[in-house]
Amino acid sequence: MALGSPFGGAETVAVSAALLLSGGLVLYAAQSLTDWRRGDDDEPIDDLRETIAGQDRVALVVPEGPSIDALAAAMGLQSLCTEWGVTGQLFAEGPVTGEDSKTFCNIFDLELAVIGDEGAEDLTEADAAIAVGGGGAVPRLSNNPPVVAVVRHRPTAEENILTLTPTGDGATSTTVTRLLEAEDAVPDQRVATALLHGVRAGTREFRRANGSHDYEAAGFLHAYADLGRIEDLRSPGMSGDTFDVISDAIANRERRASFAVTNVGSVPSVSALDEAADTMLRLEGVSTAAVFGLHEETIVVSCRAEDVRTNAVDILDSAFGTSETTGGNTDAATARVPLGLFAKVDGDHEETLDMLIDASTRKALFEAFESS
Repeated sequence: MALGSPFGGAETVAVSAALLLSGGLVLYAAQSLTDWRRGDDDEPIDDLRETIAGQDRVALVVPEGPSIDALAAAMGLQSLCTEWGVTGQLFAEGPVTGEDSKTFCNIFDLELAVIGDEGAEDLTEADAAIAVGGGGAVPRLSNNPPVVAVVRHRPTAEENILTLTPTGDGATSTTVTRLLEAEDAVPDQRVATALLHGVRAGTREFRRANGSHDYEAAGFLHAYADLGRIEDLRSPGMSGDTFDVISDAIANRERRASFAVTNVGSVPSVSALDEAADTMLRLEGVSTAAVFGLHEETIVVSCRAEDVRTNAVDILDSAFGTSETTGGNTDAATARVPLGLFAKVDGDHEETLDMLIDASTRKALFEAFESS
C-alpha cells in the first residue's frame, strides 16, 4: 500500500501568493492543492485513519539524532492521533544530538522517550508504531509493537505496511501538514509553529523545495503559527567550543566536486561535529559534507547530504562498514570508529597517528562518495 510518487491531481490552477514569513517575503506561483486519490479512489488520510483508529496507544518513532523536520512531523501526527481519540507517544531510536534539534525539543517542551533508556516510557506498551521521517531502514522494534505505517518524504521499499512517502514533498512536515488539511483538522498554535519550522528546516529555507506542496503547506500553517517563536528557533545560541569547531572545519576543508570533507581534531561533544557538518552545507558548491574528529578515544564522523541523489548513511556504510554506522538517515548520519589499541599511543607518536587518521579517513570518505 504505497504512495511513492507525488500524489496525482486532476486539475491545475495557477495561484500567485505572497507569504510574509519570519525569514522574509516569499513570492511564488503555485498549483492548487493536489488531491490524494489513488487508483482505487482511497485517500491516504483514510488509509491512515483506518490503520490507527481503534488503537489505544500508538508510538510515533523518529530516527536516532532526529532532524527538526522529523520531530515536527511527529508532533503533527500526534495531533492527528488526538483527533481520532488515540494516544500518540513520541519515541526516538537514539538520543537527540544536534543543537538545533535540542533547542526545538526545549522550546516545545517535547516529551520524547529514547528507546532503551532507563526510566523511559515502555515502547512495548503501545499497540502499534509509526516510523516518522528519516530515510534509512524502517525500524523493526522486534515487532513489539508492530510497525504499521511509514510517514516520510523519502521513498521506501516496504510491503505489507502503509507507506505515505510522497516524493513531491520536500519535507516530512509538508506531508503531515497535507494530512491535516485533508482531514480538515486545524492545528493549534504549538503544532502549527513546529510544523512550519519543520517545513523550513526540511527544505533548507525552501532551497530544497521539491515543488508547490512545500509552499502551500507553509501558507496553510502561516495563519496559525507563532512567528516570533519561529525566529527564536532560527537563531539558537552557540557555545564557544562549537564556534571553534566550526572555524576549524572551514579552515581544514577539502572539496572534490560537491563533497567537502574536513578534520577538526579533538572535539568536546558530538553535537559540535553535527553543527559543523550543517555549516559546511552553506558553503558555495557544497551539497554533501563530512566532518570528523576525535571524541573519547573514538573517531566520530558526521555526514550531511543535501543532494537528493546522495544518501548520508550509504556513504558512511561504504566508508567504514555498517557495523560502525551508529545511526542516521538519508540526510544526516553518524559513524563511530573506536581507536582501540591506537588510543594507547604515547605523546611521541601522537602526531604521526593524527596524520594517519586524517589521511585514511579522508581517503575512505572520498572513495565512498565517488562510488555512491
